[in-house]
Order: sequence, then C-alpha cells, then structure tokens
Amino acid sequence: MEAENQKVILRVEKDHQLIKEKGLKKGDWIKSSKSKELAVQNFLNEVIQNQSLNEYYVSWEEKLNVIFPNTLGKGTLLDTTPLVEYKKVLETRESFAITEIKNRIQSKKFRISSIDWEKPRIYGELAGHKPKTIKILVGNQVIVLDQIKMVFETKSGYKVGVIGP
Repeated sequence: MEAENQKVILRVEKDHQLIKEKGLKKGDWIKSSKSKELAVQNFLNEVIQNQSLNEYYVSWEEKLNVIFPNTLGKGTLLDTTPLVEYKKVLETRESFAITEIKNRIQSKKFRISSIDWEKPRIYGELAGHKPKTIKILVGNQVIVLDQIKMVFETKSGYKVGVIGP
C-alpha cells in the first residue's frame, strides 16, 4: 500500500511539473467570446445543436495550457490527483452536465432571460466568473440551469471552463 501511495505521489508531482512548464508559455483560448454572457449563450447553442464541444467549451489542451497553470494549488482536486484520473473525473462530470442541459432544453428555441454572477475570483492570469443562477426561457417556461459552474476570462476573451451536474 505504501509503495502504491508513493507511485501516486510521484505521478502527481510529475503532472504538477508539466502543468507549471505549460504555464510558462502563457497559453490562451483557441476561440472565445467577447463577454461572459455571450460565452454562456455560445456554449448552450453548441450543446443544443449537438456539436462537439470544441469551440465554446475548453478543450483538454486549453485546460492544460490555460486553466490548470492558474488553478494549481488553489484547493481543487487537481492538487492531489494524477492528470489521467482527473481527466476521467472531469469527463464524467461534463457528460452528466451535457445530458442534463439537453434534457432541460430539449432542442427547442431558447433565450437567456437573466444571469446572476458571484463576485469574480482571480486565479493567477485568469478571472473566474461563477454564475449564481442562469434563467432561460423555453417557450413560456422559465428554466434555471445550474450545470455551468465557471466562465473563465483571459486577455483574449471568455469561455465556459467548468461544467458539472
């Protein structure tokens, strides 16, 4: 058991070194939105249109190059989990969130009626904007979405960066 723990600790240390090296390159989004509200709108459109989430939701490479270097050491699961395992956790959470969003909106026309935001959080070079509530209109019905957990801001723009059930 002790040997297994040491392997995990070494793996995490190697992963942290990789993340720190990537952070030195000051990566940025491949594509982004001009506002946090537009980032949410573009992301929801991408989900509902059944497109792959590669334009308006962060890719794994963007997580490695932009988000992780700025959030490492801030008390997330990333601090203690090997990247391989962390990626599996994120993919599972993301899959559940996408399914929930699709089930709530059901490919119908929708409009964002309001988004209430918490005070921005600073993570190194990133600003994190956490929605308190996102209300959308689908027909005559108001639906509250809580699957979008964070929109990140860099110098180039905004992008949905964390989703979950």
